[in-house]
Amino acid sequence: EIDMADKQIKVYKTNVRAQQYLAEEKPLTFRTGKETHEEAVINVYDDVTYQEILGFGGAFTESAAYNYHLMGEKNKKKFIQAYFDPEEGIGYSFGRTHIGSCDFSLDTYQYMEAGDKSLATFNIGRDKEYVIPFVKAAMQAAGEPLVLFASPWSPPAFMKTTGSALFGGKLSGEYMDSWAECYAKYILEFKKEGIDIWGVTVQNEPNAIQTWESCQYSAQEEADFIKNHLAPALDRAGLSDIKIIIWDHNKEQLYDRSRVTLADESVRRRVWGIGMHWYSGEHHEAVSITHQQFPEKQLLVTEFCHGLYPIDRGTAMAERYAHDMIGNLIGGVSGSCDWNLVLDTAGGPYHARFGGCSAPVMYNVAEDVLRFTPAYYYVGHFSKFIRRGARRIGTSKYTERVETCAFANPDGTIAAVILNRSPHRVPFFLKYNGLCARGMSTPHSIMTLIFDKTER
Repeated sequence: EIDMADKQIKVYKTNVRAQQYLAEEKPLTFRTGKETHEEAVINVYDDVTYQEILGFGGAFTESAAYNYHLMGEKNKKKFIQAYFDPEEGIGYSFGRTHIGSCDFSLDTYQYMEAGDKSLATFNIGRDKEYVIPFVKAAMQAAGEPLVLFASPWSPPAFMKTTGSALFGGKLSGEYMDSWAECYAKYILEFKKEGIDIWGVTVQNEPNAIQTWESCQYSAQEEADFIKNHLAPALDRAGLSDIKIIIWDHNKEQLYDRSRVTLADESVRRRVWGIGMHWYSGEHHEAVSITHQQFPEKQLLVTEFCHGLYPIDRGTAMAERYAHDMIGNLIGGVSGSCDWNLVLDTAGGPYHARFGGCSAPVMYNVAEDVLRFTPAYYYVGHFSKFIRRGARRIGTSKYTERVETCAFANPDGTIAAVILNRSPHRVPFFLKYNGLCARGMSTPHSIMTLIFDKTER
């Protein structure tokens, strides 16, 4: 039994105004006998446990991979280490790839010749150029196996009712089996390159008609495609362990879609999880409702990003990232995947859309300069300290000026994140199993507290 009185709490903080970025601060000290505090308390309860964490990461889009390709050797190493090294960087261990082209690839492409229903010409030569070397560099730097899932933005043009990969449309009935087989072929081809794909989403944003690659499925169509085409195709290819993730779109319909797609018991059994994006607003209640109604399904944030705006907007984007992550984690999410890992200063490259996006790391191609935005550090307060296999544990806080969540890691440490989006200093007493430590959250800052688990 460790004597925890006077034990220290490690403190890591990002405060952009003070130029602190994931900086280790003076530790806080746990003292016993401070149970009398009633005001300004943040409680941590490690006997109250919730979902297990899979990981945090971002998307290996062709655009991100192309930017990586353009970097000088020194920046390549710096970039990969910054994201994937668990010691030197922020320990990303989760990621997304795209099956065929998406808006953040250099142009529209497919893996087979037009009209090739039998997929005789199927090849991933396109991905070998930029995407695969990028993923492999990340795999080498990561402290544990990368969990990768793949999402299609659209079937090839010839397989669609509209004859175009862009502007929505649907998958033609006669090509459903061919298209389902493409997922299996993609996974097997990546395996040949030494990359394990762990799961697939059925379709990126199946509710959207976009100017770029897009394809619509109703909730029922998604269920039918899984049951009659996708699951059988994966099974035939010996890939029945591949996780199938539904929806992969905004949170406002998270529960509505799940309710319909998972109504068929056989589909519900085969589907591993439900994916979500953030572009229609917070809807953290929808996350917890879906988690309560489908407790055996894992919830993943499969994409979120911000439109391109000036990097000097300080903490706005970073705070939105962290706020949404906390709300989602409290709602029951077990993994979180940002959109592009890196974009150039124009928010690209991209095609078939009217403007770029921001990413936590931005790259100035002309000058070969990497810029780590506050969002990179804010996300790092989660990804670096909340490890795979951690369990979310109970917390309560005395004021809405801070947002908190806490996790018990497999190594016996507890990580508590405290986000302050307010202009106020927020003093607190952290109470845990009869111990109490005094701390201060500064305005517009985020901190992660790390301490050893102890018995009550």
